[in-house]
Amino acid sequence: MPRKKHSKAKQVTERDKSILKDLARCRVLSFEQIKDTYWPAAKERTCQDRLDQLQKAGYIKEYTVQAEKPGAFLKVYSLEKTGKRWANSPEGAGLDRSIVFIHPGKSDEIIHQVRTNQVYFRLSDKEKATWRIGDALEIELGVFKGRSGVVVPDASYESDSGEEILVETDCGKYTPRQIKEKATAFSGKKTIWVCPAGRERTLAKHGAKGEFITYKVAG
Repeated sequence: MPRKKHSKAKQVTERDKSILKDLARCRVLSFEQIKDTYWPAAKERTCQDRLDQLQKAGYIKEYTVQAEKPGAFLKVYSLEKTGKRWANSPEGAGLDRSIVFIHPGKSDEIIHQVRTNQVYFRLSDKEKATWRIGDALEIELGVFKGRSGVVVPDASYESDSGEEILVETDCGKYTPRQIKEKATAFSGKKTIWVCPAGRERTLAKHGAKGEFITYKVAG
């Protein structure tokens, strides 16, 4: 059944602003993450209609990407130019414009980031304000300016107690060597590992330590 046409969003609500702020910090979010956070008790259509309006107004853009299993797909959203302008405004996310992205990345990168962002929705508002995804960390640490030898996690944030927490995601593709390299690089830092259910045993076997957050692969 074709999706009905919607007028563009004429006014940005407080809920819209929160969604835009989350996208500015997280780069890309799935439809499920947005709905579960902002329309937990509503029908999917209610959430979809509003996202369609925001897309028509140029704030966000919808993409459909291949999920982990063949034949399974994930609907995701990222900021568009109007959304980025709002995010960089005084009432926005308070982030430097260089680390607010308007493209979600390649398909495998999108899935990786969406899984990483599951941790974001477990955080307090104070912790969310310190959330930095890997691409933003690489820019802030100068990785693209020739600084080598730095292993950057998929995300990090500062806990309410002031401790730096690293977040690393393995969607089931890391080799034992890659796991060991990352585990060694993150040694001494509190780390949260995100992975498909059952994968945590492989991570731990090859040196990963910390908290493990698992998810069920759709499809």
